[in-house]
Amino acid sequence: MNSEGRDDTKSTTEALEKGALSLRILLCLAGMGFLSGAALGQAIDIAYPMNGALHYHWPTWEWASLGIEICWWIPLLYGTAGAILVVTYPLFDRRRRQKPRGGLNPSWGFTLGNIGIFVVQWWMGPYLHSLGVPTVGIFFFTVPTALLVWWVFDNTGGGLLMCLVTATIGPMIEITLINGFNLYSYTSPDVFGIPLWILGAYMCGAPANGNLGRKYLAFLERHLK
Repeated sequence: MNSEGRDDTKSTTEALEKGALSLRILLCLAGMGFLSGAALGQAIDIAYPMNGALHYHWPTWEWASLGIEICWWIPLLYGTAGAILVVTYPLFDRRRRQKPRGGLNPSWGFTLGNIGIFVVQWWMGPYLHSLGVPTVGIFFFTVPTALLVWWVFDNTGGGLLMCLVTATIGPMIEITLINGFNLYSYTSPDVFGIPLWILGAYMCGAPANGNLGRKYLAFLERHLK
């Protein structure tokens, strides 16, 4: 690690030991998490209609030849999830004195590697579905790989808790959107209109957002003094 990286880690560690994050930093963290979540979320969401895993009933825009379906509200959902996760992980780090695998200020290579693996894992679910893999087979791919991603890129108790929370709240929101608002439908649902393998996809996204939140916090602590 270079001297700048050591200084950033030291300043971030000292900031975590001083007390609660300022409201200014929390709002900035939430805003940055929302923007990155909205952008990445829309990019990965197209994997589902493209591979025939689901179809939106009233897409805002679609490209039929590629199977792309886009709805205006999708970035809002992913953005909100990104904001919550990006803020929550640094708060857990502070409260629980956690030692994440990549540190409190992970390198960009570590952070982007985590995000990249999450994107691949997220796309693999609907892709395996398009190949005719049974939902139980996809489930036993997404959940173990999500736990492996947590162990490699986070390995904290708070991070594991957020994986489980994300894997619970995410599907609950989807169940509401499907059964309460009839906005879309999965091709091969298991229970309440959703396939169970999406639990692993949600779990895998938590550490990626968490490390991004840590990286954002290090930046904000350095520039918002």
